[in-house]
Amino acid sequence: MGQICNFKTSEKSEITAYSPADLTAYRFIDSKYYISNQINGSKAFLEVLIKGKISIYYLRNEGGDHYFIGKTELPITELPYEEHIVSQDESTYKSYLVQSKTHIGILNYYMQDAPVFQNKIAKIKKPDNINLVELAKEYNAKMSDGKQADSYIKKQSFAKVNLQGVIGLNTFSNSDFVDSKVYFQGGILAHVWMPRANEKLYFRTGALFSVIQTDGQSHGILKIPLQLEYISPKNKVRPKFAFGVFVYSPFYQSVAMMGGVNIHLKNSIFISVDYDLEFSHADKFPLLPKQLFSQNFSVGFYYTF
Repeated sequence: MGQICNFKTSEKSEITAYSPADLTAYRFIDSKYYISNQINGSKAFLEVLIKGKISIYYLRNEGGDHYFIGKTELPITELPYEEHIVSQDESTYKSYLVQSKTHIGILNYYMQDAPVFQNKIAKIKKPDNINLVELAKEYNAKMSDGKQADSYIKKQSFAKVNLQGVIGLNTFSNSDFVDSKVYFQGGILAHVWMPRANEKLYFRTGALFSVIQTDGQSHGILKIPLQLEYISPKNKVRPKFAFGVFVYSPFYQSVAMMGGVNIHLKNSIFISVDYDLEFSHADKFPLLPKQLFSQNFSVGFYYTF
């Protein structure tokens, strides 16, 4: 987003690409805000984290993360940071981390009218979104008679739960307690998402129910997935993968892995297609697959909240 802004006037219209030379700024509704600025001889879109008497900006490019500071009477300047390992004693192979401090000098210069912040600035070993925005908020409140600066960091919930209703087929093989045939299976899956930690990783759980036969007699079984899951956050077709265990009621555990896709239909509704493989686990290593004993194919609807 630091190099290009893709814009559509409607959902069905063609995309128009704008460079930093074309636009002064662009913004997502109630979310991120970008301005065009000259950086190292060329223009780039800087993400505005907080704007006030002191403003903090962010850019990510092939060189990594970059933070910038601006002030009403001063230009936007990068807060450079580098770190490297230095060997102290070749005989003992001891080494230590060297962290640059140039950013501390620049922060002190831009906030020289408020010496009270020098100790807080000195504690910023490595600039990041949290410590820079917190510092700028306190400075702006103090130097602007308590007026709050404008913050453009996207606010995200600590956790969200997406639900998936499924129905499908389940087959068992190499099992001593289930007759080898095809069974129907259905249930509800929950995908617990913590967007502040990672936008692509979920905890997959829920309840799946089926009626199986053992020696000709029918029994209901319940199994609960406990898996770490990856779901692609973009495009109409979104691949997904999961790995973990299935806990059976009563008293059994399998090693399970899943591959599938979510196909976007409309708004927050997706068609889901899942293919699960279950393995018996090694005696000494509960997460190490030993022998395939079950395959599950299911379809359903996936709802995001």
